[in-house]
Amino acid sequence: MKLFNACFRTFTIIIGFAFAITPALAQKGKTILAVFAHPDDESTVSPVLAKYVAEGASVYLVVATDGRYGFTPHFGMKNPDSLALVRAGELNCLATTLGINKPLIVGLHDQMQMKTGMDSLNSQLNKLRTRLADLFVEIKPDIVITWGSSGLTGHPDHRAVSDVVTEVFAMKRWQKPMNLFYTEVPTGSVPSNTFYVATVDSSYLNVRVPVSQAHLQKARTAW
Repeated sequence: MKLFNACFRTFTIIIGFAFAITPALAQKGKTILAVFAHPDDESTVSPVLAKYVAEGASVYLVVATDGRYGFTPHFGMKNPDSLALVRAGELNCLATTLGINKPLIVGLHDQMQMKTGMDSLNSQLNKLRTRLADLFVEIKPDIVITWGSSGLTGHPDHRAVSDVVTEVFAMKRWQKPMNLFYTEVPTGSVPSNTFYVATVDSSYLNVRVPVSQAHLQKARTAW
């Protein structure tokens, strides 16, 4: 699906294929900005980020929240502040392994303080808007990557990040032209026994990014 005179595009990841399904998007010398909600959300596109780094792109990862409420039983931590610090450290390790720039953590509260009311939520969203607008000027990305409108799993933080990235991208003609890509999962590609994953009909996915086993392995190592 193309919107705003083809400025918006969607893409899906073809994992494990070394050949191009569509013409390869060589990214040497380009700047790529990936924006997601929580630490580890980037895993959905890590193979693609590894591919772009190998092609000579400068890749930046923006993470909106501190992830303080994620996987607490797994980490064995009851203190959200401690968990947020651990997850920030994991992001730095991931960046080193993938070869991307140091992660940019906006530092919003996980779940964006939704429980405390609209004023708190809007304050969090405004911080994200401001930070992204600043980064568009500072980094001058050629490509911006984020969730599609569903946020993949329907998580409110995922949806909010997708909305804000799209809003900031479209709010004016930036000095440097950019392309916005949404990461999506094709309908019919998800096993029925897994947790909920929103899918998109393949006819709407007009850009596919093939990755090799080497890119996939790099992403696994980073994870």
